Amino acid sequence: MIVAHLPAEEESLQYFEDYKVPGNIKAHCQRVRDVSRFLAEELYKKGIAVNVLFADRLGLFHDLFKVAALAELKPNKFHNYQFSEDEIKMREILRERYPQMYEGEIAYLVFRDIYPELAISLKRVSNPRETDFSWEEKIVHYADWRVFQDRIVSMKERVAYLRERYPEREDAWDLFLAKMNAIETSLFTLLSFPAEELGEQMKKEGGNR
Repeated sequence: MIVAHLPAEEESLQYFEDYKVPGNIKAHCQRVRDVSRFLAEELYKKGIAVNVLFADRLGLFHDLFKVAALAELKPNKFHNYQFSEDEIKMREILRERYPQMYEGEIAYLVFRDIYPELAISLKRVSNPRETDFSWEEKIVHYADWRVFQDRIVSMKERVAYLRERYPEREDAWDLFLAKMNAIETSLFTLLSFPAEELGEQMKKEGGNR
């Protein structure tokens, strides 16, 4: 279990305001947070040493700086979000301040002095080459790929989108799907419901799930 000092709820949400995070990215982060917290709670009930709050914050912050890694800010057939002037300006600031960096790398630099454990995990969880995840990192890495925009989807549906969106990387998606299926199996063999019932199980819990 990761032991860490973490930002409180109000402070956590304030980062999204301070960095002018686009609404579509914020909605995705909030949904990944919901899924991550739910899975962490369910695994904790099964006796797994998981820091539920850490999984919550890691899920919420995982794409906090995603806008800086986007090649362009234009609506397309997959994402029809209209970016505001403030959001566009903040992207420019981030890309100038952190040139050619991905969201996890930026998050690490922003948080390493105040929330070092969270900073390290934010860098690791967004690295597609990382394999030695903590429980909290594994949960969030998986939750991120089960959430498309702000909807829970199957891994099959998620990879179908990636194949269409990035056809030039076709060879990578079979390997990716195999990796994610292995992570899915490692999580759900410990749970009392199958992966395809994740959304339904969350609805049973009520609240914003």
